[in-house]
Amino acid sequence: MSILKGKRDLISVLPLKHLKDIPASTELPASFAKIHLPRFECGEMVRWVDVGEEADRGIVIGKFYNCEPRQCSWMWCYIICLNPNSKSANWCQFDTAWEEDLERYEDEKATYFDR
Repeated sequence: MSILKGKRDLISVLPLKHLKDIPASTELPASFAKIHLPRFECGEMVRWVDVGEEADRGIVIGKFYNCEPRQCSWMWCYIICLNPNSKSANWCQFDTAWEEDLERYEDEKATYFDR
């Protein structure tokens, strides 16, 4: 995808790095974090823990492994599509959360996420 400004394609005017200089793959060091399987899968309903009944809730639509700054460790981070009845849904549709901040949630009345 490129950004257009008038009749100029801004991306095409950027200098290109020689692609042949980039290694085919980069291996992670052996001391890199021991990856455990994610606790939640895409499609699962979750809510934030330790917030009470008013906790935001939603459905997992993605996940990535990232460095969590509070604990200085690597862990799963999830992309959550918020339920429209969640408090935060007034100003955002999606949020991210660390694995330790989420729990499974089952709401029999949640017709928004019917599969």
